Amino acid sequence: MPSSAKKTLLSPSKITAWLDCEHYLTLKNNPERRRNRKQSRGTSDSEKSETLQEEEIGILEAPTDFADMLRKKGDLHERKCLENYKEKFGSSVFEVPEQNREEGESFEAWVERVGNPMNGEYEIIFQMPFIYEGVRGIADFLEKTENNGKVVYEPVDSKLARAGAKQGHLLQLLFYTEAVEDLTGERPEKIHVELGSGERESFLVSDYWWYWQRLRKKLIKVVETDSSTDTKPEKCSHCGICEFYWEECRPEWRANDSLVFLSGVRKTHQVALKKVGIETLTGLAAIPESHLSEVSEYNFDEESEQVFQKAINIWAKKSGNNLDDIHSEWNANQKKLPEIEINQLLKLWRQARLQVVTAQTKEIPTHFFSEQEMLEKVTEREKSKRGESLLHLPEMNEHDIYLDFEGHPFWQIKEGIIFLFGYLEKKDGKWEYVQLWSHDKATEKEKATQLVEFLHDRYKTHSEMNIYHYNHTERALLSDLMNDGDPTSSIVSILGHNFEDSPPEKQKLDELVNAGTFVDLLAVVRNSLQAGTESYSLKEMELLAGFTRNRKDLAESGEVNGDGSIDKGAGAVFEFELYANADLYGIEKDEDRLKRIADYNKDDVEATRELHEWLIRKREENERLPDATSPIPEDQEEETKSEYMQRVEILKEKIISKIEEERSGI
Repeated sequence: MPSSAKKTLLSPSKITAWLDCEHYLTLKNNPERRRNRKQSRGTSDSEKSETLQEEEIGILEAPTDFADMLRKKGDLHERKCLENYKEKFGSSVFEVPEQNREEGESFEAWVERVGNPMNGEYEIIFQMPFIYEGVRGIADFLEKTENNGKVVYEPVDSKLARAGAKQGHLLQLLFYTEAVEDLTGERPEKIHVELGSGERESFLVSDYWWYWQRLRKKLIKVVETDSSTDTKPEKCSHCGICEFYWEECRPEWRANDSLVFLSGVRKTHQVALKKVGIETLTGLAAIPESHLSEVSEYNFDEESEQVFQKAINIWAKKSGNNLDDIHSEWNANQKKLPEIEINQLLKLWRQARLQVVTAQTKEIPTHFFSEQEMLEKVTEREKSKRGESLLHLPEMNEHDIYLDFEGHPFWQIKEGIIFLFGYLEKKDGKWEYVQLWSHDKATEKEKATQLVEFLHDRYKTHSEMNIYHYNHTERALLSDLMNDGDPTSSIVSILGHNFEDSPPEKQKLDELVNAGTFVDLLAVVRNSLQAGTESYSLKEMELLAGFTRNRKDLAESGEVNGDGSIDKGAGAVFEFELYANADLYGIEKDEDRLKRIADYNKDDVEATRELHEWLIRKREENERLPDATSPIPEDQEEETKSEYMQRVEILKEKIISKIEEERSGI
């Protein structure tokens, strides 16, 4: 047994997480560094064989939450790959005997017991455990090939991803490649990924070997470090699936008033702010207005300043809060402004102030952009999006539609589904909720067609009607459905997709789109205002409109609440999974699940309608904005652009002058 087996062992999945977040391994390997020392919800690589081999009768244990659902979908994909191998190779598929945990067999002892079955007897080896140079893992499959007359086993991993293999997938396979070479003396030429789409992607080991070897050197240091390693939680792409996010990192950020909670902030902004000594949200908000007015043409609002001062006074009265303390490093840096474009800095500063007001007063303040600011935002956009502001938001009318979809990205391994098309329409003076359900791909296309034809007929009869939604998802997904595409693929790719030989339904949808009937209220909000919320999701914006959902307590996990209601979209997906794939889990189809999803969807469309109404009301109340809908601007005249550019040049000169003064010590 390798001597490294006695040290802290990493798994390929841990390495993948570490690439995104160094703090992950600190928490994983050192429980004493955790807030919740009993926590360990993740599924390790050494556990996955047990899950799969215990469930060969075709029934999976029902998932407990959304994350568990994804893990089980991965197990199911792996099992289907195994079935395909068995169908092709029969008894030449060797299933490694599982680890005997009941008798206390360690992973190291299991590896030693399995030994080296890569002697050419088997075409496929399933669930082969390895330990090599401080890393342990279980290869999904090893596939026999020949290279220069010698038998070589090439690693194959099954992954749910459909669009292509990711960096982490390749790193896992490169470890298995290294481990195979250590046992057999032969390095595999290729590694393979069996994608959820049913496609296989293959890669030459030689193309990535240098990177793996360089990463190896870093890993050796990681394995040898102890709990004194100084790492801090940083927001990253791994947060969405990390077992420590909710109970470790997020509470720490909250306790530290972290900038990660500032809506619209990017990593580069945080780095620039921290460089000058601004490390908290309140610290950014508390930068004096006078300090920014020196380099900005922005007209600061006296009323907003008074509201903020009231909030910061409430904050200062709380134990442990002191402005001098949170600005100590900034003061030491001579109160330099961060290297962030001035308009962007002002936006972040104002957003921080709005959020501080919300946190301290429990009231959500808003800041509406001026008419000129809104015009500048939309005129910079492509022509089809120039109407996305409060200035051009249509008035409500009797024929409007409020639309929302619910979809499941992994309904089946190979494809997703839009399972509910929900909308509000007005009948006999009352708003009514309509739900169109689909439980297979054929019905999905049928319901999408039914919806498009309904919308088109309504438009032909009432050309003043509009279709309101929150975010572009609904329009984009409809476009994809009309083209027989995957409704849960990248929204960006869907929007950029060109339809050729479009069916009649797609032509009708194009007519609606080209007529400007679809109105994205998220875009309207972003181009028109800032609010004291940590995000601009519908769930946050509906609070401004005073909308109350038909549910009790909300669970921050984003799934199903104790009262049976659904908080977020992940909960709707989870509920539909348990309904649609009930046979897979050996549970009864519960029709109440569909009712809960419909209740959630109905809340969404009703919230969208009330947000629209609130926006119109706020426009009427705002003395700086026109009372009615303004015409969408055409292309800017050259002279208007020149005037705008002159203002930009003046502002640039002010900023450059300010920087030169700071550098010269004036």
